[in-house]
Amino acid sequence: MQNSARYVSGMLKFDATIAYLNTLLMKLFLLSVLTCSFLLVACAGKNTTGMASFETNLKDNWTIISSQDLNDSGELISQFGFDDSNWVKTTVPNTVLNALVESGKYKDIYFGDNITQIDGGQFELPWWYRTEFDLNDTNAIYHLLLNGVNYRANIFLNGKKIADSSLIETAFQQFKLDVSEYLVKGINVLALELIPPKKEELSIGFVDWNPAPPDHNMGIWREVKLLKTSDVIIDGILVETDVNTKNLKEANLSLYAWIENKGEAKEVDCVVEFEGVKIKKSFKLEAGEKKKITFDSAEYEELNMKNPRLWWPNGLGEPDLYHLKFTTSYDGHVSDKKETRFGVREVEQYLNAEGHKAYKINGKKIIIKGAGWVDDILLGDSDQKVKDQLAYVKHMNLNTVRFEGFWGRNSTVFDTADELGLLVMIGWSCHWEWNGYCNREESEFMCIYTPEDEDRHAKGFRDQVKWLRNHPSIFLWVYGSDKLPSPALEKKLNDLVLREDHTRPILNSCKGNDFGSDFGNVSKISGPSGVKMLGPYAYVTPNYWYEDKKLGGAYGFNTETGPGPQVPPIESIKRMIPQHQLWPMNEMWNFHSGRNEFQTLDRFLKAFNARYGESNSVEDFAQYCQLSNYEAIRPMYEAFAVNKFNSTGVIQWMLNSAWPEMFWQLYDWYLLPNAAFYGTQNACEPLNIIYNYLDKGIYITNENFEDKTGLKAEVKVLNVNSEIIYKTEFKVIAEENSSRKILDFPELENLSTVYFLDLKLKDNSGKTVVDNFYWLSTKKDICDYEKSEWFITPNSEYADFKQIRKLKKVKISSSFDIKETPNNFEFVVTLKNPSDKLAFFIEMSAVNKKTGMTILPVLWSDNYVSLLPDEEKVYTARVRKQGLTKNDIEFKLLGINIE
Repeated sequence: MQNSARYVSGMLKFDATIAYLNTLLMKLFLLSVLTCSFLLVACAGKNTTGMASFETNLKDNWTIISSQDLNDSGELISQFGFDDSNWVKTTVPNTVLNALVESGKYKDIYFGDNITQIDGGQFELPWWYRTEFDLNDTNAIYHLLLNGVNYRANIFLNGKKIADSSLIETAFQQFKLDVSEYLVKGINVLALELIPPKKEELSIGFVDWNPAPPDHNMGIWREVKLLKTSDVIIDGILVETDVNTKNLKEANLSLYAWIENKGEAKEVDCVVEFEGVKIKKSFKLEAGEKKKITFDSAEYEELNMKNPRLWWPNGLGEPDLYHLKFTTSYDGHVSDKKETRFGVREVEQYLNAEGHKAYKINGKKIIIKGAGWVDDILLGDSDQKVKDQLAYVKHMNLNTVRFEGFWGRNSTVFDTADELGLLVMIGWSCHWEWNGYCNREESEFMCIYTPEDEDRHAKGFRDQVKWLRNHPSIFLWVYGSDKLPSPALEKKLNDLVLREDHTRPILNSCKGNDFGSDFGNVSKISGPSGVKMLGPYAYVTPNYWYEDKKLGGAYGFNTETGPGPQVPPIESIKRMIPQHQLWPMNEMWNFHSGRNEFQTLDRFLKAFNARYGESNSVEDFAQYCQLSNYEAIRPMYEAFAVNKFNSTGVIQWMLNSAWPEMFWQLYDWYLLPNAAFYGTQNACEPLNIIYNYLDKGIYITNENFEDKTGLKAEVKVLNVNSEIIYKTEFKVIAEENSSRKILDFPELENLSTVYFLDLKLKDNSGKTVVDNFYWLSTKKDICDYEKSEWFITPNSEYADFKQIRKLKKVKISSSFDIKETPNNFEFVVTLKNPSDKLAFFIEMSAVNKKTGMTILPVLWSDNYVSLLPDEEKVYTARVRKQGLTKNDIEFKLLGINIE
């Protein structure tokens, strides 16, 4: 079903209020009585998470240059009048290489092997970043906030060195420097000498997903901000919600604020304004003192919420948000202000009867249905591309995104996840756990074993938690990917993280037992991980997910897994592979695959050719790969739904790609969905009718928290000639949050080698609410479990779908209507199959006539669809206008047997 993606935006604008704030702050400098206030209102559309009203994002007017092209000192570079006219102009955040690409120095780096032509040696030396900004008031306290630099930096401001690389190091720690004494009225100059990371340092890193970026992502990769306050500073706020999960009609709030006094001792009055109600608290704040203050519902009845609007994950309810404003002031005048959003929701981590980690939201059991996020290879994703990708996640009926690594260049990804109801689990990349990626000695723990490295790592995690802790989407902090932190590191992490946030569970590692071993990730501090990471990562046949009970099959919480390659449609293949290397497959295809065990499609091709037959062109291969993509991904998600709640969660590896490739993606770097996107979308419907590849039963699953009644199930079996050889229909009820078998598949005689199963759920009016279509074979897929490896379970025999290539051609009729809205084009497509033969696996595309390319991103209600004889179906889609007119758009169909 089509989901509408809504984006909540509108950060408070510094320039709209600066004149008023400047006047106000000058008055505050001499005042002595502090007032702290909270204001809580419904948040309908403002995107103000973590936003202080007295902050400036130093985004524009930057230039960069390599140190090899410069002999000047930082003291000189950071003076007004220094000539940087020959430097590369850029914005921040930006890595060095992304800035060079945006400037046009390097072109088409994602095409072919062009990225290998970039001289990596130039990034072994420091690079300079420089900007100028204007201030009209210096009668205040100013802090420079660095949210992320990679990897070290010497910092100069107005001709003076204010911090050196012994302090400013590590990619994930955030640094706030008091720069009040260095600023001048008028033009100020900030310069940073960025020193690249060494391989063994705890920096940003990709693993086997794509090539390593030549610059190793050096640079200012997150925002640089200037914070302006008076004496009393807010160093952070935290909102804790406690939901009555028995009735969901009550919730208690606890509000925490860390306040620092940079001036003389003060008697403080703290006032909370909560929907018109004032709450007061008085305390003394000594000179230089930092204090944590608390407002809780035990002390203040006003913080007991009645009938709160709860935040729910996608598919289970609305992700409602509230807006919180916190100000410090003395003598009634504002000193500092922060705003955030939060959701009222309760997260619970528990063990099911089989000892697997599982989760509840607001007291309700849920199955984690997710996929693994990766940032762009140059960390260059625009805010719009991030929003588009999360809209895709919601549209696929997924409810979770797992972050392993970088966590975005700003808060856009988390703000959008909050708005769309997408759960987020956050942890570090496994590149810190293996010698081949971090050049460190391996052990049973992460490769972080010196007290200095433990301190850097723990402080970096702490800073991320402090930055993100009020996002309701984030339900889980994850310490390790493949391995545990050492006991000393885990203790240090707990000490720092729990001091900043005690509202979420922590997962010590995403892996349980090692493959083929009794060794498991059992922490001396927190016990067993309770989850599993036993593969597969390469192609497996659909029956695997139902049959396997020891490895990656549908039991427990599989934190990363999937059927391996997801070759994109031909359009994307031609955008990444040079024309003369398109066919047959060659080393260029390998270059656009994964790395190590995943640098070739050979294992996939063995299964693909056995099941679907060999292709004689790249176009044929790409089309039949979509058939394979759909068939491979759908049973993974469906098996976890059918086996609920012994199956507690699954994360497809991966959601997206850091660059154009053939592996691990539901949509590609260009944002073109492959058929696995729609296989996922159908498999993850909250209400569904499903074929079980193990017991051949038909199941109904319901994730909703209410019974679904008035339903009728329709089951049809067609042979390869499109003749209906079995048909039944019956009434059915889908009990709340349940899975059950509703039909045993009958023994049928004279089946063709390939046959088709059509499953529908209809409501009382006869409208189809769920439509699920399978192609099956009388020849079984037989998994060879004895030959399983950590990344694959091969087959000894394969199903045979070659008859699909001989389906009779059919001609279908179609209509394509376009509706124009202020920002979008909305399509309504009607397909009708007037023939007596099946119209199989039809891909619909809305194409830009000028370029011949699919208009992206696109949200189809369904795609890669099949029509029974004499069947008619209606589909919808939506795209942004992007400067197009109706006349620029045409509609195209491609099907396995469509004329």
